Amino acid sequence: MRINDVVKTQFDFGWKKWGKNIPGYAEPTLKHQKGDILDIGCATCELYVYLRKNGWNGNYYGIDIKRYPGYDYPDGAHLIIGDPMEMEFPPVDTIVLYNILEHVDDPVGLLEKALDSSKNVLINIPKRNEELWEYGVVEFHQLDKTHKNCGFSTEEVYTLCDIAGGRLVDYEEFIEIKPTFGLASWNSNLPKYVMILLNRISFAILNLFFSSRKFYSDIWCEVVKK
Repeated sequence: MRINDVVKTQFDFGWKKWGKNIPGYAEPTLKHQKGDILDIGCATCELYVYLRKNGWNGNYYGIDIKRYPGYDYPDGAHLIIGDPMEMEFPPVDTIVLYNILEHVDDPVGLLEKALDSSKNVLINIPKRNEELWEYGVVEFHQLDKTHKNCGFSTEEVYTLCDIAGGRLVDYEEFIEIKPTFGLASWNSNLPKYVMILLNRISFAILNLFFSSRKFYSDIWCEVVKK
């Protein structure tokens, strides 16, 4: 008997079906796409569903390393299973690299290949806020064991694009996070008065350092070939 027949091994809530929780990168995709789209790391092709519902009528190709069993992929989405670095890309106008560069061994190589195969590349990646880390604040993307790197700083995004032969034409940060967001995950088995005291102390300390600062969890950008 396989372990996944007994114990659930995937957190599949919230991403297989977007529902009303539309990611922040969905609207910029509609605005910045140039026509036909290749979505690398497409998962369940929910981006395609969003685009269709909002009037986009181009051809959509999605690449992912596996097909999710029992999931009904949307009609009209051309799904390709395999490693994007080992295949020829279909002819498209825009390539989407959403939440994929942090998972691959060679993000520069993948971006370079995407730039050579399209008019523009749209990227979404987790932002690395090291200033928060220094004070023990954990960001959710740090907990993803499939990541090959720990997110990207702003400087690294520009360097990555430059090395890959690209030029940033648009850059945005979104999904504001507060330094105190991780406090809710503390062990609730502690005595209530201890929890209250720890929360008050932590809020005071974190707000002292970060009250005038804004931090964001995601970076979105548009890149074109130099």
